[in-house]
Amino acid sequence: MLATIALTIGLVLPPPATDGTNPPSTWVTPPVTAPRVSFHVFDSAAAKAKVSYHLYTPAAYERDGEARFPVVYWLHGSGGGVAGIPQLAKWFDGAIEAGKVRPFLAVFVNGLVEGMYVDWKDGSTPVESMIVQDLVPHVDRTCRTVATREGRMLDGFSMGGYGAARLGFKFPERFRTASILGAGPLDPDFERTPRSSLRARDELLARVYGDRDYFRQVSPWEIAKRNAPAIAKDSLVRVAVGERDGTFRLNEDFHRHLESLSIPHEWIPLPGIEHDPMKTLEAIGERNWDFYRRAFGAPATATPRRDGEVKLAVGDAERRAIVVNVPPPGQVRPAVLVLHGGSGSAERMRANAGFDRLARTEGFIAVYPEGTDFGGGRHAWNTGHLLRRQVRDADDIAYLDALIDMLVRDLGADPARIFMTGGSNGGMMTFAYAVARPGRLAAAAPVVASMFAFDRVPEVPLPILIINGEKDEEVPVEGGMSRNRVVRLAQATPFKPMREVVDFWVKANKSVAPGTTKTNGTVTTTTYPAGDGGAVTEFVLDSAGGHGWPGTRERREGNTPIAAFSGAERTWRFFEGKSRPERGQAGQKAGSVPAGSAPATP
Repeated sequence: MLATIALTIGLVLPPPATDGTNPPSTWVTPPVTAPRVSFHVFDSAAAKAKVSYHLYTPAAYERDGEARFPVVYWLHGSGGGVAGIPQLAKWFDGAIEAGKVRPFLAVFVNGLVEGMYVDWKDGSTPVESMIVQDLVPHVDRTCRTVATREGRMLDGFSMGGYGAARLGFKFPERFRTASILGAGPLDPDFERTPRSSLRARDELLARVYGDRDYFRQVSPWEIAKRNAPAIAKDSLVRVAVGERDGTFRLNEDFHRHLESLSIPHEWIPLPGIEHDPMKTLEAIGERNWDFYRRAFGAPATATPRRDGEVKLAVGDAERRAIVVNVPPPGQVRPAVLVLHGGSGSAERMRANAGFDRLARTEGFIAVYPEGTDFGGGRHAWNTGHLLRRQVRDADDIAYLDALIDMLVRDLGADPARIFMTGGSNGGMMTFAYAVARPGRLAAAAPVVASMFAFDRVPEVPLPILIINGEKDEEVPVEGGMSRNRVVRLAQATPFKPMREVVDFWVKANKSVAPGTTKTNGTVTTTTYPAGDGGAVTEFVLDSAGGHGWPGTRERREGNTPIAAFSGAERTWRFFEGKSRPERGQAGQKAGSVPAGSAPATP
């Protein structure tokens, strides 16, 4: 059993400094000996010192010499937490070997005796900066990690639960998952400290935070409020605490605070459990590994890397996709998501679009997602403005989020090179996802499609290629209602004129206008280069083309698809060589904001 004194808040104070500084150096702890646990020391620029950590590696790390692994950053409670490492490593190893969870690395962070996982106000002890700026990049450089937010979890108990909330909510672009166990101090004003004397509280406040204003500024309460839209988009959060834990009421208040901010999270009160880390984990039971599976995916044996159909649960619905040219274990490739049109299917898009051959020759994964089935093998995407009766309340943003997570986690997709294209209704969904989740894509290419509204603006620039046919009867370039009766009856909102759509993206992407226009036969291409901090916007208009995927045969009289080029070839040439930039700067979030609003800042 882990020693409770090593993992609680406010019970153990560091000894006073002998030289008037604050605090004594504890950046290097004694090493711990335990199976599959190693001791490491690295140079931290933030701390201006050598800093230690312990690392758990599963047996699969040696067996699979090229595979990459997600990482749990375990944040201990006050007292240093070293004594608890063997038990936790054994707990992790047992679940992995039993096949309950995908193998992962666990970094046991040195958060000091009572470092609070915050940069101290006086500048003497930058624990937060040491972790985020130095430790995480160091681990990614020296270990075979899944080096993206999707591959990182913060988990911790007591002071460590407080740290997981702080860092997870402040840096959602670095950590997708935050597990907050028996956390403290969670009083928003540092008045109620159920596991600490008033004297110890005041000493901690003076030593670490300086004053209550700084405590409030850096508290998870305030960070959650400031960063709620970014956290709510696709972070995975849980709050668990024993009902007999002295911190229970404050954790419950924090849970209600997250509810008021519309931040999705799992709330787990544990009857009969006191402030004890292992008893808390044992009481969570199998739900603990279910949470880890949602973060990192099922064990590899359950999701072998092979071409074919994949299925995943999104809410109460089971969704599917087809994947082609999946890489061998240990390798990653770009992934191109190819969305079918209205009344289409994954199989038909695969058969007609021409991506399979290109995927094999160019070295990317071709992915064919599938919309909502509305009978007769017909499927559609929920953009909110078209085919509303058929798609009902399907959450296709959540489906595509989950599909991308699966591709990265289980099928070797490079998270920095995820691309999306689609034709017709699939192109409309590509527009919708590009606005909602620009930070998850490296580029997008909606084809023979338009937008319905400009009420939201992507928070970060996204390279985009827009392809339309001037003779398109179903999605007319001048906008308005479709001239195809079936489409028109399914429309709830007029199409925006393509000129306005292009202008929307030029502005959102900080592209340079006016662009450069070139004409080759029937095809006119206008390129708006990336401005400072922006992305390229490219508009291709074929004067002879109608509706349908470019390069395919005519399916309806009077509406001939673009014949001047292959849609697969043209979109891939735009995608190749592009990758998603690191989203670590202020304002660089992964979602959209209302038109006219500024992005939230961390």
